[in-house]
Amino acid sequence: MHDLKNYAILIPAYKPVFDQMIPFVKELLTVFDKIVTVDDGGGETYSNVFTECEALGCSVLHHEVNRGKGAALKTGFEFIGREMKDCGGVITADCDGQHAVADIIKVAEALSEHPECLIIGGRRFDGDVPFRSRFGNAFTRCVFKLATGLSVYDTQTGLRGIPSNLIPEMLTLQGERYEYEMNMLLKLHDWGVTPFEVTIRTIYLNENKGSHFNAFKDGLKISARILKYAAGSILSFVIDYALFLILMKLVFPDFGEEIKYAISFGIARAVSSVVNYLYNRFAVFGGKNYRKGATVKYFSLVIIVLLLGMLVQRLTAYVPGGDWVHTLIKIVYDAVMFFVNYIIQRDFVFKIKERNRDGK
Repeated sequence: MHDLKNYAILIPAYKPVFDQMIPFVKELLTVFDKIVTVDDGGGETYSNVFTECEALGCSVLHHEVNRGKGAALKTGFEFIGREMKDCGGVITADCDGQHAVADIIKVAEALSEHPECLIIGGRRFDGDVPFRSRFGNAFTRCVFKLATGLSVYDTQTGLRGIPSNLIPEMLTLQGERYEYEMNMLLKLHDWGVTPFEVTIRTIYLNENKGSHFNAFKDGLKISARILKYAAGSILSFVIDYALFLILMKLVFPDFGEEIKYAISFGIARAVSSVVNYLYNRFAVFGGKNYRKGATVKYFSLVIIVLLLGMLVQRLTAYVPGGDWVHTLIKIVYDAVMFFVNYIIQRDFVFKIKERNRDGK
């Protein structure tokens, strides 16, 4: 048996339906003591909903104007962190009927068993699911896995269990509207937090027409890290090639051809590698809390990739078919190594230390 009295339920609400939200809150109160709901500027028309919530024993917070789901969640997190210091964690849930109380209990129980994880209440998109939601989540799921190395089946869900030690990060997380929840998932790698997913019911109301999920937009957001990595690779290439030419033509013009080539190549590659290392360390993969040996791992990888590239280039010379075949082999090899390098740096070189239960 799990004691769930120590967990807070946080419900952001914008223009909630009385006959949906009040029965939902009443059922929650049979299990949980701490329920916080945020009136996100719905106006006087919906004040009776929040008045009733307050009468039932909920903590009700108000935004004078609509500020968005992310802002409402941050308002709730700030209140819980300040007023409920003994709270073991926070369960975020929607007020529109998409989250069943039984599933909220399941997420709270998972958080009790895995207090170092962020709990995801994930749908499996079985049954009569709108094509937009099924395709959109499949697309973002694949891109998210590539970008972060983390597996989350349902990237759209708002039913999540947040450990109390993550509340400070929740308050500084960027995003005021629906992008806030995607940003939360994208930051898990940098925080050293592992997602733990439990299966919940798939409930859609009115064919999910009110959904704010945009597969293309979210896909671009998730891909930002890979795009940053690509930009760093291009920058390093430009530095490498430009410095090589400068050294060859202006610094060592009187040296023998083989000697000046070797010296110029070595210096240019060393400088571009240092630039790429610093860029990836701070701009792409978070910049702190890496496991020991990141620098040694990175430059060992550079040497291995360099030697492997030289071997492939030498072996390609024996492949019949002429220059176009050799060029095609190089393009395929470079494309494969781009992603291989990214994954090795993500999961090995710049591996973030995992948080312990104290949040350190």
